[in-house]
Amino acid sequence: MPATRGPESEATAAKALADAAGLRRAWAEHRAEVEEAVSGLAALRASFSRPADPAAEPAPPYAAPAARRKVGGR
Repeated sequence: MPATRGPESEATAAKALADAAGLRRAWAEHRAEVEEAVSGLAALRASFSRPADPAAEPAPPYAAPAARRKVGGR
């Protein structure tokens, strides 16, 4: 994959994403808006850093709270 992407390859990638998402009609009728959404999602995706360990969890694991003891037969 080339280090820099030209506008043609970005448009091809955006069209492929629109097709995969079932947005063929939106691509045909509102191409600029779909391209803007794709670029916004790409920026959002780039803002998250990947952990060095692929098995690392993005958030701390959660545990179920301890069960309460029933008092007084209820």
